[in-house]
Amino acid sequence: MFTTRIYYQDTDAGGVVYFANYLCLFEKSWFEYLFSVGISLPEWEKAGTYVLVKNAFLDLIEKLQYGDIINVVTAVKEVRNAYFVLSHTVFKEGKTTTKGETKMVCVNNEGKPKRIPEDFKTKLLLNVSSAQ
Repeated sequence: MFTTRIYYQDTDAGGVVYFANYLCLFEKSWFEYLFSVGISLPEWEKAGTYVLVKNAFLDLIEKLQYGDIINVVTAVKEVRNAYFVLSHTVFKEGKTTTKGETKMVCVNNEGKPKRIPEDFKTKLLLNVSSAQ
């Protein structure tokens, strides 16, 4: 779980979180999540495997405002040979405010698609969430 406060820089002219900034929150959450399950992206990058977002889905349920304290929970939803899907849920005071998903792919240091390395994939598979 990634906990943070909503800062002024996260909001739009209406004082609510700008929709694109949810992707930044998701990224911080999935980076920390992967570390927590034993996947160090900086180490994988040194070995020639980079992780990119292929596509993203966002469902804004309730607005968030400047000063709100939120928790972002990330989980592994699906793992295939060439991609994996992470689900993200944003909570404020225990209530779901936002849901999203990111489809992640691996590329080599030349930016060409590659299969998820076996050790990386195994760690993902051990953490596939049954709650979807």
